Amino acid sequence: MPILKLPFNQFSKSKSPSNWRAQINQNQLISQISSIILQRHNWVTLLPNFNLASKLTPSLFHQILLKTQKNPQISLSFFNWVKTNLGFQPDLAAHSQIIRISIHSGLFQPAKDILDSLIETQKVPVLVDSIIRACRRGKDSESPVLGFVLECYSNKGLLTQALELFRRTTIHGHVPSVRACNALLDSLLREHEIKLALCVCGALFRCGVLPDYARIAQILCKNGKLERVVRLLDMGIVCNALIYKLVIDCYSERGNFSGAFHYLDEMCNRKFDPGFGTYNSILDGACKYENEEVIQMVLGSMVEKGLLSKLPLLEYDSIVQKICNLGETHAAQMFFKRAHDEKIELDDSTYGCMLRALAKEGRVKEAIGVYHVILENGVTAVKDSCYHAFINVLSEEDPSEEVSKLVREIIGKGFSPCGSKLSKFVASLCKNHLWTEADDLVNVVIEKGLLPDSFCCCALMEHYCRSRQIDSAIALHEKIKKVKGSLDVATYNVLLNGIFTEKRIEDAVSVFDSMRSRNLLSSTSFIIMISGLCSQKELRKAMKFHDEMLKMGLKPDLATYKRLISGFK
Repeated sequence: MPILKLPFNQFSKSKSPSNWRAQINQNQLISQISSIILQRHNWVTLLPNFNLASKLTPSLFHQILLKTQKNPQISLSFFNWVKTNLGFQPDLAAHSQIIRISIHSGLFQPAKDILDSLIETQKVPVLVDSIIRACRRGKDSESPVLGFVLECYSNKGLLTQALELFRRTTIHGHVPSVRACNALLDSLLREHEIKLALCVCGALFRCGVLPDYARIAQILCKNGKLERVVRLLDMGIVCNALIYKLVIDCYSERGNFSGAFHYLDEMCNRKFDPGFGTYNSILDGACKYENEEVIQMVLGSMVEKGLLSKLPLLEYDSIVQKICNLGETHAAQMFFKRAHDEKIELDDSTYGCMLRALAKEGRVKEAIGVYHVILENGVTAVKDSCYHAFINVLSEEDPSEEVSKLVREIIGKGFSPCGSKLSKFVASLCKNHLWTEADDLVNVVIEKGLLPDSFCCCALMEHYCRSRQIDSAIALHEKIKKVKGSLDVATYNVLLNGIFTEKRIEDAVSVFDSMRSRNLLSSTSFIIMISGLCSQKELRKAMKFHDEMLKMGLKPDLATYKRLISGFK
């Protein structure tokens, strides 16, 4: 019988007495610390005796969290304590573990606070895999934790990440909670991503999850599928006040007031008491389509039900602001205009509400009209958020002299749109050859200490150089430097060429120095400098740039190099 030979050397190497002793000591330390944390109220004063700062490792920390998870609040306190008092930075696995422990014990706010820090630093696939591992290690279901994470992403409006998280969750065979799915759908609706919302609904149905009927109805209505929602109502499959209001909203928006009044009556018959928002929805549609008969009918009903005062002139401020907050600007505009025509003095905040609501609805012409009224009436106490909403929508408009002037004016007052919208607007001005407007706007932006996108500055710079407005080009470059901005290499090279056409050597050297300080030099940059200096018989300076070029390894191809050095003859 053959003798079985054991790999003794390998076994003894991996399981040496010293390793066994280290493992036993570590297990004892884990048990001691876990016991103290769980059993002693004054554990914070006792732990320093163990000199944890030098002994704590990710593995040891994970084990302590698992040992103490039967008391989640203690686990959470220990997690925070080691960060604050020992300067220990838990790894992603430990963060995932404490999030799991907190969520399964109902400590949602602490879990959200910890998760928020991960959302900013971790990519979705890495975070999902880490949470799944933590749940498996802790022998808990993954779905509640992944659902909580999905809800957090959705509530933050991080749609791309939320959708990726939803996809990976379902790939792993987990079903998010209805609450998490509703949060995702709400986020998609807020961003008007209706087709994506429909796709998510389809995926949820396939997973066996039925979202809230009101959300499904809202998605169908916004996708132009009003008839399907009406069918659900007529068949009695769904029946609640919110869905009735959705149907009335859609009919009113389409100008189908007979349909709107039919379902308003049905709503009343079913004892669903329609409120201010429902009646105002019909009023808004009537104002949009200028249907005076419907306007008077709705106003009469609202007065009769006590939703409006018989003397609205005493309540114009509250009415306009309330309707603006509902996002129904046509009705708000009607009351605003009536107050204006009747010479009734409105609060400054009402003007701001009107401006912001029109801007958010994309009714730019009307928003500009309100802005002019604000100027005419000397209104000053308008909230910053109202001007920000106004300038953001202006920045999305097709460029024109009027719009450009308004954007400059509002930026001059200290309000600026988001950077991407502003840069896109300047780029549109350049694309439409509105160079004067682009120049004026960039100047205002820079004067306010803002940094425009390099793309729009590059387009303006190239225009100056092509039209040989070198003074303007150099002035723009100095302004960009002042706000610590930069151009791209290609545009810098265009600027160098333009400067040399005017034989302005000192300016060229200054621009080149800026390029060098930003590490934006290329072989072409050196060629322009060397050729330009040689043409001006500045051979010593040219040679210095030549040597620097070779030292930096930016020597051009042989044919170009031969032409370049021929200038030294």
